[in-house]
Amino acid sequence: MHLIFKVTFATMEVIITLIKKDFLVDFRQKYLLAGIALYVFATIYISYLAFNSVIAPAIWNALFWLILLFSSVTGMFKSFGQEANRTYYYYYLASANHILAAKLVYYLLYEFLLVILLGALFITFLGNPVEQPVLFLLNLLLGAIGLAVSFTLIASIASKSDNGNTLMSILAFPVIIPVLLLAVTNSRKIIFGASFQDISGNLLTLVCFNVIIIALSFILFPYSWKN
Repeated sequence: MHLIFKVTFATMEVIITLIKKDFLVDFRQKYLLAGIALYVFATIYISYLAFNSVIAPAIWNALFWLILLFSSVTGMFKSFGQEANRTYYYYYLASANHILAAKLVYYLLYEFLLVILLGALFITFLGNPVEQPVLFLLNLLLGAIGLAVSFTLIASIASKSDNGNTLMSILAFPVIIPVLLLAVTNSRKIIFGASFQDISGNLLTLVCFNVIIIALSFILFPYSWKN
């Protein structure tokens, strides 16, 4: 039992160290974070001016997920590309699963912060048509997790390719479509008064999809990382 605890603690320590490293790298490249924040603010403000602050619930929902999608892409497509020059160091310092776990946690945190920023700006400029905030947040949480794990999987597979950005663009479309289809449909139904029972099937499917993507990531990444 003591040995298991010791191994688990060592694993967590490595993962936390890698997360801190990613945070420091992004913090030093403030222009990336500033660019994402500017994109989110500018898009929402232009929508506010275009719709004169009066926007139909269906359009509000579509805009929300559209901006969230492209903001996620901007932040996550660089996730593994910046490690290209450090690969051989990682071979000695951490396992492939440690690296992937750190990336998943870091970009889940990134996605959650993005959702908070996006939600606050949407409510401020475009109002809030959601009458069931708890149910909407549950669906939004699952959708954000789906986007984060999907883009992490895609980036991990494409990281070893010479044309990584092109490959990520090709792979992203079929992977994120199920997430967007389920999440956008759920949020639209919630805005128009659906109950938990009405969308429980879609929510369960979204949970299963997220679990499958995470499992595939841990199965496939060690092979691509070592090649």
